[in-house]
Amino acid sequence: MKVHLDDRQRSIARTAVWVFSVCLLIGIAVWRWSSLVAVFRKVVSVLAPVLVGLALAYLMSPLQNWLEKKLTRYTDKNKPHPRLKRALSVTGAILVLLAAIVGLVASIVPELIASIKNLLVSLPEYLTNMTDWITVHLATLKDDQPQIHTILTSIWDTVLNSANNFADQFEPKLDSIASGGADIITTVTTSAVSVFKWFTNFLLGIIIAIYLLYNKEKYLAQARKLLYATLPEKNVHTFLEIGSHVSYKFMHFLSGKTLDSLIIGLLCFIGMTILNMPYITLISILVGVTNIIPFFGPIIGAVPSALLILLSEPRKVIPFVIFILVLQQFDGNFLGPKILGDSLGLPMFWTLFAITVGGGIFGFVGMVAFVPVFAAVYTLLSDFLSEQLRKKGLPSDTENYMTNEIHYAALPDENTEPEQEEDEEMPLMPLPVEPDEDYVPVPVEEIVDRLENEEQEHDESEQP
Repeated sequence: MKVHLDDRQRSIARTAVWVFSVCLLIGIAVWRWSSLVAVFRKVVSVLAPVLVGLALAYLMSPLQNWLEKKLTRYTDKNKPHPRLKRALSVTGAILVLLAAIVGLVASIVPELIASIKNLLVSLPEYLTNMTDWITVHLATLKDDQPQIHTILTSIWDTVLNSANNFADQFEPKLDSIASGGADIITTVTTSAVSVFKWFTNFLLGIIIAIYLLYNKEKYLAQARKLLYATLPEKNVHTFLEIGSHVSYKFMHFLSGKTLDSLIIGLLCFIGMTILNMPYITLISILVGVTNIIPFFGPIIGAVPSALLILLSEPRKVIPFVIFILVLQQFDGNFLGPKILGDSLGLPMFWTLFAITVGGGIFGFVGMVAFVPVFAAVYTLLSDFLSEQLRKKGLPSDTENYMTNEIHYAALPDENTEPEQEEDEEMPLMPLPVEPDEDYVPVPVEEIVDRLENEEQEHDESEQP
């Protein structure tokens, strides 16, 4: 016996199947979460070179486009040379990337290692001074609260022993790194295999990025072809629109925030040099890197920096904190808006939400990357909700929903007559005819007489 379903019943059945499938997948994911995480990490590890190549190609694509435009005036003087122009632009982008990496490593790493080594050498003295300060202040609790005094003293002794052991174990490794010894790889990481694997993945990623940049139009066309072949046309258009919007938001935010953080790092270095602060290079790098993170970045960079200065030269902590506050105010009120503008358009609550979720899932990279992605999704979702409300005749402004009033859709007035639909067919337009100089217009009366005479002749001819 066959069961015949109408369109409404089929829609309900299809929805029920989708809901059951989604619930089943969620249940399996929760039940086998550890196995799924292990599989995901394995897939990421295997595809690491491809992911690195995709990331490098995506980040270097604007630079490659700019170089290609600049090279057009030199390569296309007599006739176009697209392959030569593309090869030179890709080569230039890769050379700029490698030069930036080598320059940063050569200029920053020695100073960074020297600052860390100085910190570790001076750490016992800093901890001794801090111990004396804590002992003096904890002495007041010894008579009144002996249990609390014992607990705090035990905790500080544990922290003191851990810090001393860390300094004793890590300082020889820094010496070998600074001297460029043969065991540099084993001192940087605990496993030489992981370092070699990372280096291999990076080299393969650069090679993959070169292929992607050289034939990026072809690969993008293949991706669109796959989407049009597997998805409905409307869904493909929506997907491409969302992808373009997210890409624009992400690239605009990342490029602007990188430039902003670089300027803040340089200003921090100059200001700390003038104020004669300790650990200038280390703190400037820390402040510049953490400034990439929206909202939380200045706090993340300022707190450990102030702690380092407190351990080394306590009297300079207050000037440093004042300097960082002035620098961040300058960045937040002048430099940042000049470079970025209103690139995010994301309320503060959702910015905090994006940073928290991104940082919890992907760490530091997630805190940086998740904010512009979430901002793009937020904008698209706001536009979608506004469009749906307009279709229902409801107000789209959020202020209209600040009260508990019930909103009704705007209905057409019954007294007004419905507008007549315009005919969709376009009227036929006469084709343009070139005027004839010998043509003499015939009067309408003469044309009517001719037609009447022809009808009379036709009727007489038909009579027997």
